[in-house]
Amino acid sequence: MLNYTPIVKQDQPSSRIKIGKKKLGPGVDLVEIRHRGTRAHFYVDPVDDAVVDEIGNKVKLHRNVADIFGGIDRGSDFKIDAKATKREIEVCDSVKIFTNEVAEEELEPFLRENDYLLHQIEEVVPRGDDLVTFTVAEMSPTGYTTLRVTDATDIEFIDTGELRELESARDGRGAGGAGPTQDDEESVSVNLDPKKPTVSFEDDVAGLSEVKRTAEMLLALFDPAVRNEVVERYSDEFTSRGNSMMLYGPPGCGKTLVSEAIAYEAKYNTNIEEDFGEVKFLEVKGSDVLSKYSGESEKRVEAIFEKAHGVAQEGFAVLFFDEVETLIPDRSDDSLQRHERSLTNAFLQEMNEIEDNLLVIGATNMPFSIDPAATRRFPIQQFIPQPDAAVMAEVWRKHLNELTGAGQIDYERLGEASVGYTPAEIADRVLGSEFQRELVESVYRSDRDPIEPDTEYFSSRLAETEPKTIRQYVTSVRDQLDDIEGYPEMRRYVEQQAADLGISLSRGPSALESALGESASGGDGSI
Repeated sequence: MLNYTPIVKQDQPSSRIKIGKKKLGPGVDLVEIRHRGTRAHFYVDPVDDAVVDEIGNKVKLHRNVADIFGGIDRGSDFKIDAKATKREIEVCDSVKIFTNEVAEEELEPFLRENDYLLHQIEEVVPRGDDLVTFTVAEMSPTGYTTLRVTDATDIEFIDTGELRELESARDGRGAGGAGPTQDDEESVSVNLDPKKPTVSFEDDVAGLSEVKRTAEMLLALFDPAVRNEVVERYSDEFTSRGNSMMLYGPPGCGKTLVSEAIAYEAKYNTNIEEDFGEVKFLEVKGSDVLSKYSGESEKRVEAIFEKAHGVAQEGFAVLFFDEVETLIPDRSDDSLQRHERSLTNAFLQEMNEIEDNLLVIGATNMPFSIDPAATRRFPIQQFIPQPDAAVMAEVWRKHLNELTGAGQIDYERLGEASVGYTPAEIADRVLGSEFQRELVESVYRSDRDPIEPDTEYFSSRLAETEPKTIRQYVTSVRDQLDDIEGYPEMRRYVEQQAADLGISLSRGPSALESALGESASGGDGSI
């Protein structure tokens, strides 16, 4: 994810943006843009990063694209994710289009043949040496900034009268377009566009059998037949789900992936869509909600839940808060300021009003810093620790399964060698951009020999690095060890890791010696 400076132009299509080739990397033809709390997808026209182009860290886009984000805010980040894929973009079921510059029989096949990415704006497309426009008046499913046209999309062309009726109805509802408006400042810095879940337990998450079982149980309770039978057999006391779940543990071990996998399971492997409607995944990072202005963070929390309720009314929503501890700090902490306590109050109030078709998931590395009342709002809690050797072997297997010769790699050996690392460290530091660069350079540079990516090669790459995430984490939390009393799995984990890494604990040697007599947590980790 890189920050760019947006350059608004008029002499290019709205469906494609221009970015420097060196920044994009090889083979990138689609990106996700995040700005002012809205995310949208676009195809890319890579531009040579020659001095004459002066593109640098700039992205060039048509002026109409700015409407998607409620205008361009030069004081807010304009982020580009070059790892976006088409499968993340929801397919357009139907769209109503107004056009008087291009014939309908010409525009429709153009949209289908190009997997066109629609936005609810006046789109600008090339026709020969000219640019022509058409207006996306309405598209379904609703709630998405970008939808992808396919052969199955129902495309309806409308006249000027119907266009005005739709625009008037939308203005009356206060929609004002896909992006946030000036009257909705609380959502400006919060990204809450619905996302199609693409991460599954089966294909993307290794280990975590207990977490998977808990997720299955939680989702099963949304099935009326299961719920009624549990009530009949065991009473309704055992059907309370709270519509919420907390994932906690050290960073880089898969909490975010697990949350999206739960949404994926709800969408594809349960009857939830039949009973409630379409499942949508909404992701918020807690630190992005915070504001330096008094009262604004609370307004943003209220706006997030209001939008989530709106999405849930049309189906079923999974609302995920990463870094949730930043939104619900312990109000008994004497160092907290007044507005921080107000933020916890605002979040707790919203958690009291969760409807049946909304599931809230929070993730945190620091559960002991959360207000006790907020903890009770998440009755289902799961510890996600660093994985063991068997799960790390699965981490390698999932990352390398499409590599030529993947079947010859000794994944168990790599799993044993990578104990102590987090899955994120393997993905980012061992198999990240440097690994990609080596592979590409071995092809186009004459002074490089071809690489044989086998067990020995990956073992040597692993030997060139050292795990650091867990050491940093244990060092940062050791002073709060007494506060982890309510999280015994986590306390045992931290104490055991401290002993293995030779890190002293502030609780003193007697507590450490006692802890060493206990077995470490049996959790198995994830990618």
